Amino acid sequence: MKKYTCIECGRGAEELYRDFGGGNLKISHCDQCEQVVDKYVEFDPVLVLLDALLHKPQAYRHILLNSDIQFHWRLSVICLLCDAYIKWAQLKSADTTDSQQHQLGFYALEWDFYLMFLLATVELAVFLGCCMLLLWVSREVLFPDVSFSSVVRALLLSSFGKLLVIPAVIWGETNSTVYLGLTRMFVFTCNSLAMRVTLGTRQDVSCGLVAVCLLVQYLTSLSLHNLLYSPT
Repeated sequence: MKKYTCIECGRGAEELYRDFGGGNLKISHCDQCEQVVDKYVEFDPVLVLLDALLHKPQAYRHILLNSDIQFHWRLSVICLLCDAYIKWAQLKSADTTDSQQHQLGFYALEWDFYLMFLLATVELAVFLGCCMLLLWVSREVLFPDVSFSSVVRALLLSSFGKLLVIPAVIWGETNSTVYLGLTRMFVFTCNSLAMRVTLGTRQDVSCGLVAVCLLVQYLTSLSLHNLLYSPT
């Protein structure tokens, strides 16, 4: 199995460049499409990130297939904190503002933040678990060479759009349905493209796979929220 992937056509490649010593490097070309295997090895990371924001498959192939980025678990923790804060802020805005219950409500909401973090963690686990289950069921037909660890890494890294919650907090838009909806749509498209690149499948297949997992995640979240906050 070849170690790298051509970012243009998705074919395997033996190397990204050849080092002749003395600082002399020669960028490798793909045997299939005859393009540069990975032009991003010469790019500044900021430019790679900009292309990823623009949903360029070449940038995703560089990040997910040709680089050794291993901070996806740390990124996931930050994303979980963002998710938890949005849930907590929405719960806070829906809470009563009765002055007699203000102090007790404040302490209850502080505990609710930790509860929202736990809920966000469960949602992520359900999302990843559903994705792994679907891939395992269809591995013989659609994804015979699937690497579950690579898929988890791809999904976690491509969830960076959840960090857009930070500007929402700064601008005071934590309850904006439009802003949060656009953020979720951005994360969905990023996850879908990451799955397409990692699995080497069509865009409609990756979109359907992510959509099913998000639906299961939403139903689980709704059930847990009703269980925790249903009136007694």
